[in-house]
Amino acid sequence: MVRQHRSELERTVQALEREDPKRSAAAVEKAIAERSPLAYGDWKEETPNLRSRLRAVQRWRSGSRGRGGGPGQPHLFPYLWPVGERQRKEVEPEFGVSTALATGSWRIFLYNCSPEVVRDVRMSLDRVEIDYAPSILVGRFVEIHWQRIEGIRSAFLSEGGDRTSRHRFDAEFVIARGTKQARIGGEMTLDTTQGWVYFGSQDGRKRELE
Repeated sequence: MVRQHRSELERTVQALEREDPKRSAAAVEKAIAERSPLAYGDWKEETPNLRSRLRAVQRWRSGSRGRGGGPGQPHLFPYLWPVGERQRKEVEPEFGVSTALATGSWRIFLYNCSPEVVRDVRMSLDRVEIDYAPSILVGRFVEIHWQRIEGIRSAFLSEGGDRTSRHRFDAEFVIARGTKQARIGGEMTLDTTQGWVYFGSQDGRKRELE
């Protein structure tokens, strides 16, 4: 199988995992055929045994590459992800959002979008540690208190300067019942008139903050 097709299959599995972590491996394998028919056809021809394909699906959905997936392999699945107020309300209808009209969000939260509890979560902004959470339950949130960074708060309050700025965000945490270290990192964009509007992780995943 060509590398491009394998990468496409991994991305497709990760997207399916984010949409529904409870989906069975067999259902994921079927969905791959619908979303990436060319890459799937190449893969099926190379791997005709269904059990072998399902094992590969399980490796990819947990973030393991290749055959080994040892402890040094990166986790592709975004266990945690920054979101805005309206995005949080989509998950928690009872959550009250600000009435201020803005494209982005003035409050940002770290969302556990994984199928397991994450622990020992340390968050930093512009390389300064600002928040810590002993654990974040599945489907729950913790707030990222960006106001604690004096430089960002001062830039936001000042009348001059650039309207938008980018700030490095990192979160380190523990998964697999405390046996593995993981992290997410990237840049968040702050618009002084609209709030936090965008997050782009260093692995290429990108999403607007709302």
